[in-house]
Amino acid sequence: MALPQPSAPGLPIPNAPHAVSVQLSSWKNVCGVALGETQVLSILKNGYPRSFLHKDVQALFRACETKFAPGGGLKVMLFSSPRAAEACKSYIASVERHKQQGDISDWIALTSLGWEPFSPPQSQSNLPMLYAVTYPEGWHATATTFWRLAGLGISSRLSEKCLERVETMRKMESMPRSLSHNDTEVYSILQSRIATLIERAAITDRPKKVAASDVHLYPSGMAAIYTIHQMLLRWRGAESAIVGFPYELTIKMLETYGPRYSFYSAGTDREIDLLEAHLEQLASTGQKLQAVWCECPSNPLLRTIDLDRIRRLATKYDFVVVVDDTIGSYANVDVLDIADIVITSLTKSFNGFADVLAGRQVLHLPRTSTKQLTSIVNSAILNPNSPYHSTFHSLLHSPSSSNNNSTLYLMDAIQLELNSRDFLTRTATTNTTAEYLVDTLIPHTLRPNSPISTIYYPKHCWSAPNYRRRMRRPTPDFVPGYGYLFTLEFKSVGGATAFLDALEVHKGPSIGAHVTLALPYVQMVMQREKKWAEGHGLRESIVRISVGLEDKEALAGAFGVALREAERVMDDYCD
Repeated sequence: MALPQPSAPGLPIPNAPHAVSVQLSSWKNVCGVALGETQVLSILKNGYPRSFLHKDVQALFRACETKFAPGGGLKVMLFSSPRAAEACKSYIASVERHKQQGDISDWIALTSLGWEPFSPPQSQSNLPMLYAVTYPEGWHATATTFWRLAGLGISSRLSEKCLERVETMRKMESMPRSLSHNDTEVYSILQSRIATLIERAAITDRPKKVAASDVHLYPSGMAAIYTIHQMLLRWRGAESAIVGFPYELTIKMLETYGPRYSFYSAGTDREIDLLEAHLEQLASTGQKLQAVWCECPSNPLLRTIDLDRIRRLATKYDFVVVVDDTIGSYANVDVLDIADIVITSLTKSFNGFADVLAGRQVLHLPRTSTKQLTSIVNSAILNPNSPYHSTFHSLLHSPSSSNNNSTLYLMDAIQLELNSRDFLTRTATTNTTAEYLVDTLIPHTLRPNSPISTIYYPKHCWSAPNYRRRMRRPTPDFVPGYGYLFTLEFKSVGGATAFLDALEVHKGPSIGAHVTLALPYVQMVMQREKKWAEGHGLRESIVRISVGLEDKEALAGAFGVALREAERVMDDYCD
């Protein structure tokens, strides 16, 4: 069976209005995008929504600039939450962060925008309130950094609908403190589906089950990460730690919003020994860690740290464990016996078709020692016996609360609900195909002239026992596997370049799509930080593969052709 023909360079993946990826076609194009080369950027019709503003988002921003900030010199950025708009203003205006010479907050305006005729935005035909941040053009780079870092910006679907009615958009008199459009059935369906999947084939029989009300939806996975970190800062405001190499924006978010963090990038037993020594030192001075952030498994090296040991340390030293299970997915792995908070990017395999940006987080109550944490976001399960009950209740309902549970746009939620109906079926396919491809490729690494030095995959990793301990129980309808992602490390950049350029699959950002996506990860994500990345085990010659729903034998044939081309080009690649 033939593989789908990859899109032309610069076109969306998939070729649809709200795609979240873009065809980059070659190693040179990937590097050109990462370096901001005009010639390459000019061909892009799309990109990952947090890093590349969708054309409808850009058009709506321009329309609002013309309508509400005439005269030029001012830019507008839009959010669907007043808290997100205020956070954007604070980020731009931070004197300490951006080394301004004085308070610049007076130069930044916050405006709430409604629609005529004014009516509550509770039906599909109505649009939610928008919240505009207006700022001088010279600070646009800073504003777009916040957009990417926090993941709280409006979606392309919302922008598309707003453009249809932009003539009826009007300034409101004040910034409403809260306004929800989540009281529609689709949100409840999504929350119930996710809660059911989280409890399906659990590793242990937990006394308290996740309810739909424990599931909180966000406009992106990064928004969930950002919101949880803000919540934890209000709770304890102390040092965090990262164990294992996580999604790179998690690192940047912790760097930006401090107060400080420690980083154990390899996540080996030796590094966890160092973490334990650090915890002991903190305890000796009466201090506590705030949280440990980790993934199951990590992106892009697919390692799984000893989560059971992290849980024991958390119980002993009283800190929160936050686990991102996006790569393993809650079809394959169950981390709820470990984590106080589980975060997932719903954009990836849960949605599965690369056309919705969304995220969620679940706060669970698995242990007495951390009961108070459930009260931070979900007041329905506040523990009245917790000494922190009143404190967290106040945090939840205070004006500074950053709970953004109401900002996933309705039409995005509807598409997410439709796409996720066959989540388990799709996951079974991608599990099987990824494992088949890796098992097919491993013999190639044993040949003397092989261009591949290492294959990173949870099944074939020093951390495989840690991953297997988190695998769900098999059931008649689904057998858990090792996920849809693997990474190839080449002996040279030249070999990696030849392989990528010859590989007849789609090449672009994002993962968990219905089509296979190949990406030279460091070249795209850490182009200007290659030495730092290599110091943490990420070499610039890696190519990450996100397996789609294509025929596995056809994919294996395409990989074989690309490998033969890489074998012919074993010299170093020159930029």
